[in-house]
Amino acid sequence: MISYIIMNKKIDILIIIINIFFFLYFAVQLLVFTDEFARDNLGFFNHAVAGLSEIIGIIFVTFSIGLVTILFRGLDRQLPVFFSIFVFQLVCSINFWRYVITDSPGETNIEVITSNAYIFSAITFLTGILFIRNYSKL
Repeated sequence: MISYIIMNKKIDILIIIINIFFFLYFAVQLLVFTDEFARDNLGFFNHAVAGLSEIIGIIFVTFSIGLVTILFRGLDRQLPVFFSIFVFQLVCSINFWRYVITDSPGETNIEVITSNAYIFSAITFLTGILFIRNYSKL
C-alpha cells in the first residue's frame, strides 16, 4: 500500500516537472527568440505580435513558477492553479486543432500548427490526468 502511494506521488511529480519544462521551453522561445518564433509559428513579425508573444512568454514563466512552488508545498489546495493551467492548455489545444481541421494555418504552414497541436494536446492530457487523480486533494 505504501509503495502504491509513493509511486502515485512520483507520477504526479513527474507530470508537474514535464509541465514545468513545457512552459519554460515555450517561454524561452517567446521571450528570447521572439522574432524567430513569430516568423516560424505565425509566418510574420511586427511589434504588436512581438509584444503579445512576450506577454504569453511571461504567463508561461508565471505558470512555471507556480508549478515549482507546488513541487515544494505539495498538491493540497492548489485547485485554482491547476484549473487555470488545464483550461489554458485545453483552449490552446482546441485552437490549434481548429486551424488544423479547417486547414487554415494563416501565414505559417500547417506542419508547424499540427506539431503545436500535438504538443499542447499531450501536455493537456497529462495535466488532465494529474487533475483527475488528485481532485480530492485539490
